[in-house]
Amino acid sequence: MNITLLGHQDIASLYALDRLISLMPEHDYSVFLSGEMQTDSAGDRRLDELARFDAELCGRLLVGAIRGPVAPQLTAPTPAALSNPNSPQGQRMLRESRPDLIISIRYRRILRDEAIAIPADGVINLHSGVLPDYRGVMATFWAMLAGEREIGSTLHWIVDSGIDTGPIIEVRRRATRPESSYLVNALGLYADGCNMIAQAVSAIAAGRKPAIQGQTAKGRYFRTPDAEAVRRFEGNGLTLFDGREEAEIRA
Repeated sequence: MNITLLGHQDIASLYALDRLISLMPEHDYSVFLSGEMQTDSAGDRRLDELARFDAELCGRLLVGAIRGPVAPQLTAPTPAALSNPNSPQGQRMLRESRPDLIISIRYRRILRDEAIAIPADGVINLHSGVLPDYRGVMATFWAMLAGEREIGSTLHWIVDSGIDTGPIIEVRRRATRPESSYLVNALGLYADGCNMIAQAVSAIAAGRKPAIQGQTAKGRYFRTPDAEAVRRFEGNGLTLFDGREEAEIRA
């Protein structure tokens, strides 16, 4: 299959894209990133620090300093920026990648109907939160702040311009680790998330549509945390990131 991967220049997305390509080497890949370097921190110092630490990890990942060599699709040439997939130029870029399937992981743009219709086998998205309860941005942060005993990731179809609202393929959960940082908890979701994608792609390649479950519950949409939310998070004894967690990040 020709698979177009949509991601973002952050450590979780780059790690997941690299893992997917290594899990499924039989497919041909095109990679586009959303073109933004940092999360909108709403002016909060701690989120700015997290973004800088994340950017440092990205650089180290891409030169092989964290996990060893990464997939060449991520390093040579540098993946193209696709900041407006719904414009005529953006749609042309998607069509020229000749996708049978589009896979989105932390991509920062909403796809509209014309872009969604390009791949014959559709568009799937890996969301780092349990749907429909935690839609939107930094779902793991909000779940930890709420004291959830489990966090998780959801693989779902993108069928319209709704955010994290499409039919669910699978949800996988794991125990929350409040003694570890938000970053480590979030990164820990992506190995299972990539395994979900690989299973779904195997079914799609064989002509079988993965079983789906509609999202019937209303759920809630979360935005980037503001300074008050970050203060409550850290006031609960939680941390956004810790540079001493090198071994856990490598794992």
